Amino acid sequence: MHRTIGLLCASILALSSCADFAYQRATRGLSRMREQANLMQQLMKEPDLPTWYNQREGVTQALGDRVFDKSFDQVFNALVVALSSMGAEVSNMERQSGYIAARGKILPPDRSKALRHEGLVEYCRHHGYDPSLLDVRKGSDFEIDPDMGGSMMDKWATAMTISLVKQGEKQTKVKLRFTGVYYPRLLEESYKVVWPTLDKQIFLDKNLD
Repeated sequence: MHRTIGLLCASILALSSCADFAYQRATRGLSRMREQANLMQQLMKEPDLPTWYNQREGVTQALGDRVFDKSFDQVFNALVVALSSMGAEVSNMERQSGYIAARGKILPPDRSKALRHEGLVEYCRHHGYDPSLLDVRKGSDFEIDPDMGGSMMDKWATAMTISLVKQGEKQTKVKLRFTGVYYPRLLEESYKVVWPTLDKQIFLDKNLD
């Protein structure tokens, strides 16, 4: 009889301990979820950082403009083909004004995701969030992806505006700008993909003439 009571008490204590552990785990999970939700809301409201703004200015000044020793039409035609070869969709094109608007996935998906995560870690540290909030735990009922908005926007790809200015019969200036790219390293690598693609297309067009 005493043994039965002892086993019963031990079982009750074990159940109580398990319930207490489950409660603490749920409490920690809810606290983490609230932090993730706060981070997500801040990202959607203020996706930029003051330091990034200044860094982007430097990247744009260094890589945003190019001058080609080619005619306006040669550069314009090469740009349209180059954008298409990258999988970008031209939404607006006016040859007379030298304006092109396009949207496309400039970087490979894995590289784009890695750079976005790198930028988010820096964002978290700037605002005092634990970067581990970005690592969504699979199988948990208390998880929110703080980058949900960024991931959805990434599916719509990167927006570009391009302006061409004729500076002579055989000289054309191209101004390339990206919209909605906040992390400077992501912006820099995007430029470093577009310009070589345009150079290659101009070279190919030259050989076809």
